[in-house]
Amino acid sequence: MKLTNRYGQNFLVNEDVVNKFITYSSITSLDSVYEIGTGNGTLTKHLCEKAKSVVSSEIDSNLYNSSLSKLSKYSNLTLLNIDGLKYEGKFDIFVSSLPYSESERFIYWLINQKFKHAAVILQKEFTDKLISDINRNSYRSISVVSQYCLDIKPVETIPPSDFQPSPKVYSTLAMIKSRNTLTNNEILTIKKLFSFRRKQLGSILSLLDQQANIVSYCSENIDLSKRIHEFPPDTIVSLAKLLIDE
Repeated sequence: MKLTNRYGQNFLVNEDVVNKFITYSSITSLDSVYEIGTGNGTLTKHLCEKAKSVVSSEIDSNLYNSSLSKLSKYSNLTLLNIDGLKYEGKFDIFVSSLPYSESERFIYWLINQKFKHAAVILQKEFTDKLISDINRNSYRSISVVSQYCLDIKPVETIPPSDFQPSPKVYSTLAMIKSRNTLTNNEILTIKKLFSFRRKQLGSILSLLDQQANIVSYCSENIDLSKRIHEFPPDTIVSLAKLLIDE
């Protein structure tokens, strides 16, 4: 089948990495699995051989139709021709090697899901941003959200040659577990705080026109001379909640 670049697909073709993916996923015969990106079915068939049930979504109609035929022998598989991040079903384990352009949207989707764990291939640079230490240029609002809501552990670096077509970047296989959730308002507030990245917190509160009692609380509990990227995720989340409740 002729591959398409319409959805930014890069298919994992190294069988050794596929086997590691399956091993890290720790799927049992009692687990329900959800996969975004059926692709050419390389990973999907392994999932079906391990899990109780598998739901695999594929947005590309050509790949979806091909998989209907290619994977028809698996009675525990349900294939969906949808935008995978709009799926609302339940699952125990999530797996995906989704297009890198969807990575940030994926994180915001994942924090609202209930699951045991996830095995995901992401662009290495993006994964590094998710787990970035404070006070680095890579430490952004998505870092705060991901570290507060998720436990992310990189387990394997994957070179471009392990994909077809080969991307121009390295990838990371990461294991993810859920920790906390955040509301849309809280996420938007965290993003707003990071839009003032170069300003001291005291100046940010003034620009946001916060009442004196909020500023007073922060001055007693948080160093107002620091910039937002100098605070750990828990502190930033607490500050966002405080601003919303004001």
